[in-house]
Amino acid sequence: MKKSLSKRLFIITLCLLLGLMGLTLVFQTFIFEDFYIKKKTDLLVTELKKFRFMNSYKNSKNDLNAIYDNLESFQTKNNAKIGIFTLNGELKYVPDNANTVSDDERILRDFCKQIISNKNFLNSILQNNTTASTTFFTDHHQNKNIGIVSPLSLYSDNDSLVVVVSPLQPIVEASSVITEFYVYIFIGVIFIAILLSLIYTNLITKPLVKINNVALKLSKLDFSEECEIKREDEIGNLAKTLNFLSHNLSNAMEDLKNKNHQLEKDIERERYLETMRKDFIASVSHELKTPVGIIEGYAEGLKDGIVTGDEASRYLDIIIDESHKMSKLISSMLELSKLESGVVTPNFEVFNINRLIKKIVNALSIECEEKGLNISFTPKTEYSYVLADVFQMDQVLTNIITNAIKYTPSQNSIFVSIEEDSDLYVIKVLNTGSFIPDDAIQKLFQKFYRVDSSHSRNSNSIGLGLAIVKTILDLHGSTYSIENTEDGVLFTFTLKKEDVIL
Repeated sequence: MKKSLSKRLFIITLCLLLGLMGLTLVFQTFIFEDFYIKKKTDLLVTELKKFRFMNSYKNSKNDLNAIYDNLESFQTKNNAKIGIFTLNGELKYVPDNANTVSDDERILRDFCKQIISNKNFLNSILQNNTTASTTFFTDHHQNKNIGIVSPLSLYSDNDSLVVVVSPLQPIVEASSVITEFYVYIFIGVIFIAILLSLIYTNLITKPLVKINNVALKLSKLDFSEECEIKREDEIGNLAKTLNFLSHNLSNAMEDLKNKNHQLEKDIERERYLETMRKDFIASVSHELKTPVGIIEGYAEGLKDGIVTGDEASRYLDIIIDESHKMSKLISSMLELSKLESGVVTPNFEVFNINRLIKKIVNALSIECEEKGLNISFTPKTEYSYVLADVFQMDQVLTNIITNAIKYTPSQNSIFVSIEEDSDLYVIKVLNTGSFIPDDAIQKLFQKFYRVDSSHSRNSNSIGLGLAIVKTILDLHGSTYSIENTEDGVLFTFTLKKEDVIL
């Protein structure tokens, strides 16, 4: 990341600390000494005023021991040298231990000497009875000092001078050492900046990176990840809000997908229904064209008086027969159209399909006898309970067996059987003595397809029976097939088995 937040925080923290250190260095170099001198001077002036008041002949008994004690107390308290001089510069009193420190005495004498040599300054102090301060250098070491002088009335008005000196050498040396120590301070500042940067990274940057990653996935409509940040602060609230947003967006997208999917299905269904409508109209027009033409031709023959007597009666029979075929065709097409469009759906229930097969076989046995066919049903079990629509299964079995009767030559047999296979029942219809061309097997379930088109009208076949069977079995989720065997044509389909406790 070219511009990471952790780098920015590190640079900002380092700059702030270095700036603070720089300001401290400037203060230390250019301001601190003057500031110290001013504060020290003000303190010494205040304390000296108190000393004058305590040791004035108007306020004390001029006890010599008391004067020495006050001098010693002032010097210890303020860390400054103090002495009392006459107006002509002679040293009169210093603290008890001052005589053992010759340098202190010399500094006091040097300062007093400078004061007395400046007559105007001295007269101003005495006349105004005020305390004055200044900085000076000693004659011996050329060290800078703070000097405070004030008139003192020991035995008469302003008969003495009290002098206070505070050396600045310690503060100058300390300031120099601190300036050199800034190198180590600089290294420490960098270390602190790095440490703070790590803290920022753990507390701020890392959580923000995680939140950013989740936000990026949200922008790509990926709602699989959530922010695992459990904090009770602004970042934690941001993570919770982002998770809440992700959850709502996920639900909204899922709902939108479902509705879009449903809309696509509805559109596809509308297209399918429109296609079916067009196919239905085209198929009806095509299939009704022949019977309508036949009816029209025979009706015109009767009208024109071409035939009479028995021949006219035959014409009427043909017209009636074609009308029945048209009625059957329209009924079948309407039934198939309802099944394909979903208007008619299976009414599933549990029943014994053995009983249904027996009923259909018995009903069609007379037709088989008339054609010289033998039909039989051999169940493997006494009861075969399935989950299906009874009425639609009646249509399926009737169409299959009727179709077998139509295309089975005389003196052959039709065998209906049912077998058990795991959780399914397999129903088989075998008609012997007939075979289907291999290229025609895949077309048998197409609408209006007939294997022998030259005899199709004589066989009363309209080519919709197996199309209806296919649609019903698809609605039941069954598997089905037609194949040639050594004995004849075998139709097979499955139904879901149901366990019933009798």
